[in-house]
Amino acid sequence: MRPILLLVLLSLLCACGGGGGAAAMAPPAPPPTTCPIPIAKTSPAFAADILPALQSSCGSAATSCHGGASPTGHVIYSGTAGEVHARLVNVVPTNAPAGAGWLLVKPGDPTHSWLLEKVTKDQPGGTGYGTRMPQAAPNLCQPTVYTLSAWISAGALNN
Repeated sequence: MRPILLLVLLSLLCACGGGGGAAAMAPPAPPPTTCPIPIAKTSPAFAADILPALQSSCGSAATSCHGGASPTGHVIYSGTAGEVHARLVNVVPTNAPAGAGWLLVKPGDPTHSWLLEKVTKDQPGGTGYGTRMPQAAPNLCQPTVYTLSAWISAGALNN
């Protein structure tokens, strides 16, 4: 009777993932995060800090709102640092209040940078201009927001 019980227990163990295998050993892909910069940076670089933060929280994959060939968002974060920078800095947003002086990223002026407005306000630009980003996810953490603001304040360089 005991050998049968032992055999049943071993069978259950293997069926529940105790058997290992190649799939069990592969590391899982990191999940999207809303705290890509957990410690604020006072002198962030676009390619090393800002772009990875935007891509990990807002999109670069084909299935994300702001990435791939057919993004549903108004800004695309996939591509090279130069391509994404050109789509952000000194560009008039398509979904902001007209005449308010908004640019997606206004170098030296975080208060008129639509990117910061979208990630810090529940009703960016007032009603009718969408919701806080990232949509359907927790708000960006304060160190990430601070780092974005520091980059914009320093001139939003493509560095």
